[in-house]
Amino acid sequence: MARFKDPNVPAAAFAPYLEPGEQLRNVAFGVKQPNLLLMLPLFALAVLPGAIAVALLTKEYVIGLTDRRLIVLRFKGKSVSVQEVLDYRLDNGQRPHVKASTGPVFTHIEIEDPAKPFVAKFHRMGMPGNREGAMAIAAALTGQPAIV
Repeated sequence: MARFKDPNVPAAAFAPYLEPGEQLRNVAFGVKQPNLLLMLPLFALAVLPGAIAVALLTKEYVIGLTDRRLIVLRFKGKSVSVQEVLDYRLDNGQRPHVKASTGPVFTHIEIEDPAKPFVAKFHRMGMPGNREGAMAIAAALTGQPAIV
């Protein structure tokens, strides 16, 4: 599941997208898998083709919280090339509405923005420090303290 075993890789991935003087504070690796109602029939037909189909339909993200905004980078396949970049300004008073929750395994973050919605889950073992990074980002976006 985890692509970023080296904790320096995510920070290097964000470098081209940072504004002058912008500081990266937290990063987290997450995924958005297909709907469960879609995955069950795929696995019911055959396990291996179902697993391959789910892997192909899964979107992988690395999110980074800076002192000014949240940056979302979407990666595809085994490459580490960025396929999509979303950013949400946090310093202009028009913060996006965010829902977040943390359970024993995943931290879920959903940004309800009509122009660029975002939903992903962040596994506690996604990369070194993933749980802490995801919880810190969720707390900063919602204004609620992280519950461990």
